[in-house]
Amino acid sequence: MTVYRVRFASTGELCRNTVRSKSVIGSRPPNTPESLPTRQRSRSGCRECRQRKVKCDETFPVCQRCQRRGSVCQPTLRTAQWQVEVPWLADSPVKTISLAPIADSNVDPRLMRYWLEATSQMLSVDSSNNPFSFPILKYVAGSPSLAHFLQSASAAQEAYFYQPEMSVSLAKRGEALSALRQELQTRSSSLSQCFLTLLMLGMSSSWMAMGPTDYGREHLLAAPAVADMILKQRDANNEELDHLTMGIYVYWDMACSFCLDPIDHPIERDSSLETYVKQARHTFHPITTHSIDLYHLLGQVGRYCRVIVDGGGRDLVFEVYSELSLNEYESIETDAMAKSLTEAFRKHGLLLLYRFCGTPGVCQPSSRKLAETENYIHQLALEIVELVLQIKSSSPYVNIQAVPLLSAGAEMTSLDTFQRNQIRQRLKEVYSTNRLVPTLWVLKLLEELWGVHDAGMTHITWLELMLNKNWRLRVG
Repeated sequence: MTVYRVRFASTGELCRNTVRSKSVIGSRPPNTPESLPTRQRSRSGCRECRQRKVKCDETFPVCQRCQRRGSVCQPTLRTAQWQVEVPWLADSPVKTISLAPIADSNVDPRLMRYWLEATSQMLSVDSSNNPFSFPILKYVAGSPSLAHFLQSASAAQEAYFYQPEMSVSLAKRGEALSALRQELQTRSSSLSQCFLTLLMLGMSSSWMAMGPTDYGREHLLAAPAVADMILKQRDANNEELDHLTMGIYVYWDMACSFCLDPIDHPIERDSSLETYVKQARHTFHPITTHSIDLYHLLGQVGRYCRVIVDGGGRDLVFEVYSELSLNEYESIETDAMAKSLTEAFRKHGLLLLYRFCGTPGVCQPSSRKLAETENYIHQLALEIVELVLQIKSSSPYVNIQAVPLLSAGAEMTSLDTFQRNQIRQRLKEVYSTNRLVPTLWVLKLLEELWGVHDAGMTHITWLELMLNKNWRLRVG
């Protein structure tokens, strides 16, 4: 797979470029008195500080004033200055954004640029290797539906996903859906391109929803069939795009595994996807990094836990297989933060098995075994929190921490006050990084669960509470 690289200029580079630009434009005439320094009002402060009309220190992702207030910080997202290093533009003399090739005239260049510089960053754990940024224009050129979606997502994020201010976003989303239907009917775009738009629309359903009930069910039900078709008809020309879409699908499937009613669970027709993820782990993906096979397994575990909570029968063979697979899983990540996150997700899978199945593979464990299981679950939760907090709050890896934070946070007792506060702070940082409202719903669910547990009802799990509230919370 060819690696797309979008190199973002550092602050130092930008400063040097600014100095050079000033020297080229001209110098101050001789004998002209030095101009007094002028204090410019910051336009990058967080929303809360601007509304309060106080100076914001602009610490990202949470400013110090919001930290002291304990409030949720809504900072101005930092748009990245980038330089193009993509193979398909290597021989091109044009080094600026060109929207002319997009097969639709109804394109807002400002929203497209906002996607490239800001919105796309919440979809990649590596800002220097982000195919959702500038390289995505390669696919946008032949897919009006994708062009409309990118503008919709940008307009929504600009509005902090605040419903009264999302009219532009919803209009663009409607145009994306209409264009996608036409592309599928006329086959004007490849199946791989249509799959990318389908996944993006599905994933974003929870962003656009007014409450924690919409997780893109219709799109998720259609996705397995499309993935099967693509994997059975592999096209070397779409290899890069197919890897991008399969990684999105596997991660989204894992994040929605608790939402999907058992009657809607996909039926495994063959092992195409299973085979693919085992091979694809050696190829970097901007969301699943080198752990696509782990996320695929976690999706299966999540759906199984949902079956158990809904009163379904246990599959002891699956439980033993999953536990063994998770215990034997070895990360091939070389980046320290990627390795910490992968390990947190691995332990998250084990925690799920033990919390919802008791002792995997054992129908009637002894009281002593039950006590040992509870201690093991709590230890796993503490280790997950420690691993997650090893990742700096300013890192893009923060974007996908909500899943392990929820499962581990649900196990924090009234004695774990310090860890509870750490989880609160980190979830607020996750929200400040990507502005996704479902992250705040995760925090709200945890706060309610902690209150229930502190009142003595320790038997209820976060998933049971979520379903009792009629929530279908797509975590992550």
